[in-house]
Amino acid sequence: MPPKTIAELKKELRTKERALDRLASRRRKLSTRLAALDRKILALGGEVPSAAAGPGRKAKRGAKRRRRATGKPLVNYITAVLGKAKKGMRAKDVMKAVLKAGYPTYSKGFYGIVAAALRDTSKFKRLGRGIYTLAK
Repeated sequence: MPPKTIAELKKELRTKERALDRLASRRRKLSTRLAALDRKILALGGEVPSAAAGPGRKAKRGAKRRRRATGKPLVNYITAVLGKAKKGMRAKDVMKAVLKAGYPTYSKGFYGIVAAALRDTSKFKRLGRGIYTLAK
């Protein structure tokens, strides 16, 4: 197969750009229609499947949508808690103190999240097995 000329390549590029424009326009129209359908479903008291379910998959029945975290980051809560402890704290105690301080979470494995934050952040120093303090 001989190599394509510049004119042939330009023609092929224009064809693909037109097809891309048509598909993008079609997607915008479908998206608008889908949003209208979602509003109607919600108005009738139904549930709209999450976008995370993906095409062709249904959202799990009764599954809650993830909420975006608000307020201070977890590291700030941990810093405040460890700032009050002179000799350091165990990760489990840090977790309890952070929850008591009002950190909002729905996590079932919150201990693992706190332990990972203690390990991964340079703000904290490991004193011993599972015992952390603020880095100076």
